[in-house]
Amino acid sequence: MKGIATILVIAMYSTFVLADLPHYTTYKSFQTAFYECAEYYHVPNCTVRRYIEQSYPPEEEVRKLIRCTLINLGAWDDDNGVRDAVISNYFVPSPGDTCYERRTRECLDNMFYDCRNSRAYESFKCYYRYYGELITDDQFVPYAELELQQLALTSLTIAKLPYDVLVQYCKGDIVNEEHFPELLFVLLVRGGYYSTQNGWNLENMYTQLGDQILLDPYTQQCIDGVAKEKCNADEVSRLFATWQQCLGQYGPLIQQYVQNAAKTLVGDPDGCICTNSLYNGNWVI
Repeated sequence: MKGIATILVIAMYSTFVLADLPHYTTYKSFQTAFYECAEYYHVPNCTVRRYIEQSYPPEEEVRKLIRCTLINLGAWDDDNGVRDAVISNYFVPSPGDTCYERRTRECLDNMFYDCRNSRAYESFKCYYRYYGELITDDQFVPYAELELQQLALTSLTIAKLPYDVLVQYCKGDIVNEEHFPELLFVLLVRGGYYSTQNGWNLENMYTQLGDQILLDPYTQQCIDGVAKEKCNADEVSRLFATWQQCLGQYGPLIQQYVQNAAKTLVGDPDGCICTNSLYNGNWVI
């Protein structure tokens, strides 16, 4: 019996270590987000189930719940409207349907709405009617702006860089600094864009950035080429080389978040001078 128990423990441990860890990422289904919003607005579960069974009818409470749900999933903001790279993850087009994107776009271009709730609701209904089947799977929820900044700040803190490096970063001298590849590794793994088990997650990057180039076969071919070229390099070096050769167009964005985070840690956003620093020149364990 002891031998069987040991085997079971080893099997469970192996399953755990082979799976991607959650880190800072959130995965959520449309239905989960919908129920969460119902809780925010004190809508009973029986009513929520009715709304789902009736395919989200055009009632004012449903409009309010749909807007909340899309915000909850990072798929909507009132200034820019719906984010296709996010909401499309929750729908699967019918096999053989080659016109779903065009029909959805035409619906979005021609929809009528009279308030914020209606605009979000009508946008959702365009996808619901024309894009495909609404699925129940959890999907990656992109970070809001403040969450991206927190991701950079936490990653920078985890990396535990020397104070003079933080000063250098807050001045904008980042990408050529020797510690940056390790910091980039922490940030991308924690953010759900890279996994030590499965490598680059271009789908999550696309959901976050909405850049179609990330799903272009050329991008994956570039990544595979670097992996082959750097097969004997350590993982951090391989990741950094891939970033430079295949994903370098996103470098300025990452550097901006790192610079802002470094300014926060240094304590003087203007001059990067050791004034009221969180660390006072030393790391405290």
